[in-house]
Amino acid sequence: GDGFFCPQCRALQPPDPTRDYFSLMDCNRSFRIDTTKLQHRYQQLQRLVHPDFFSQRSQTEKDLAEKHSTLVNDAYKTLLAPLSRGLYLVS
Repeated sequence: GDGFFCPQCRALQPPDPTRDYFSLMDCNRSFRIDTTKLQHRYQQLQRLVHPDFFSQRSQTEKDLAEKHSTLVNDAYKTLLAPLSRGLYLVS
Protein backbone atom coordinates (compact mmCIF):
# COMPACT_ATOMS: atom_id res chain seq x y z
CA GLY A 1 0.00 0.00 0.00
CA ASP A 2 2.64 2.59 0.95
CA GLY A 3 5.14 1.72 -1.75
CA PHE A 4 7.67 0.33 0.71
CA PHE A 5 7.50 -3.21 -0.61
CA CYS A 6 7.39 -4.83 -4.04
CA PRO A 7 3.79 -5.98 -4.58
CA GLN A 8 4.97 -9.24 -6.18
CA CYS A 9 7.88 -10.42 -4.02
CA ARG A 10 7.34 -8.26 -0.90
CA ALA A 11 11.01 -7.18 -0.90
CA LEU A 12 11.71 -3.78 0.64
CA GLN A 13 12.20 -1.12 -2.04
CA PRO A 14 14.41 2.01 -1.99
CA PRO A 15 12.85 5.14 -0.44
CA ASP A 16 11.04 7.44 -2.89
CA PRO A 17 13.26 10.55 -3.13
CA THR A 18 10.31 12.69 -4.29
CA ARG A 19 8.11 11.93 -1.26
CA ASP A 20 7.93 14.73 1.31
CA TYR A 21 7.62 14.28 5.08
CA PHE A 22 3.94 15.23 5.15
CA SER A 23 3.08 12.58 2.58
CA LEU A 24 5.25 9.98 4.28
CA MET A 25 3.64 10.63 7.65
CA ASP A 26 0.11 10.87 6.16
CA CYS A 27 -0.39 14.45 7.40
CA ASN A 28 -1.96 17.46 5.73
CA ARG A 29 0.67 19.85 4.39
CA SER A 30 -0.11 22.46 7.02
CA PHE A 31 1.44 24.03 10.09
CA ARG A 32 -1.38 22.61 12.23
CA ILE A 33 -1.17 18.84 12.38
CA ASP A 34 -2.62 16.17 14.62
CA THR A 35 0.43 15.11 16.65
CA THR A 36 -1.39 12.06 18.05
CA LYS A 37 -2.03 10.86 14.49
CA LEU A 38 1.61 11.65 13.66
CA GLN A 39 2.80 9.50 16.56
CA HIS A 40 0.56 6.60 15.53
CA ARG A 41 1.82 6.82 11.95
CA TYR A 42 5.42 6.88 13.20
CA GLN A 43 4.84 3.71 15.20
CA GLN A 44 3.05 2.06 12.27
CA LEU A 45 5.91 2.83 9.88
CA GLN A 46 8.60 1.70 12.31
CA ARG A 47 6.78 -1.63 12.68
CA LEU A 48 7.05 -1.96 8.89
CA VAL A 49 10.61 -0.82 8.22
CA HIS A 50 12.68 -0.99 11.43
CA PRO A 51 16.01 -2.73 10.71
CA ASP A 52 15.48 -5.23 13.56
CA PHE A 53 12.72 -6.84 11.48
CA PHE A 54 15.14 -7.45 8.59
CA SER A 55 17.89 -9.33 10.41
CA GLN A 56 17.22 -12.52 8.40
CA ARG A 57 17.00 -10.72 5.05
CA SER A 58 19.62 -9.84 2.45
CA GLN A 59 22.20 -7.15 3.12
CA THR A 60 20.48 -4.98 0.50
CA GLU A 61 17.18 -5.13 2.39
CA LYS A 62 18.97 -4.49 5.70
CA ASP A 63 20.55 -1.37 4.18
CA LEU A 64 17.20 -0.22 2.76
CA ALA A 65 15.52 -0.78 6.12
CA GLU A 66 18.15 1.44 7.72
CA LYS A 67 17.49 4.18 5.14
CA HIS A 68 13.71 3.95 5.57
CA SER A 69 13.94 3.93 9.35
CA THR A 70 16.23 6.98 9.34
CA LEU A 71 13.87 8.79 6.96
CA VAL A 72 10.85 7.99 9.16
CA ASN A 73 12.74 9.19 12.28
CA ASP A 74 13.77 12.42 10.56
CA ALA A 75 10.23 13.05 9.29
CA TYR A 76 8.73 12.39 12.72
CA LYS A 77 11.17 14.66 14.57
CA THR A 78 10.81 17.43 11.98
CA LEU A 79 7.01 17.42 11.95
CA LEU A 80 6.58 16.94 15.70
CA ALA A 81 8.30 20.18 16.72
CA PRO A 82 6.46 23.37 15.63
CA LEU A 83 9.66 25.29 14.78
CA SER A 84 11.17 22.59 12.58
CA ARG A 85 7.75 21.88 11.02
CA GLY A 86 7.40 25.56 10.09
CA LEU A 87 10.89 25.70 8.65
CA TYR A 88 10.25 22.53 6.67
CA LEU A 89 7.01 23.99 5.32
CA VAL A 90 8.70 27.09 3.96
CA SER A 91 11.69 25.23 2.49
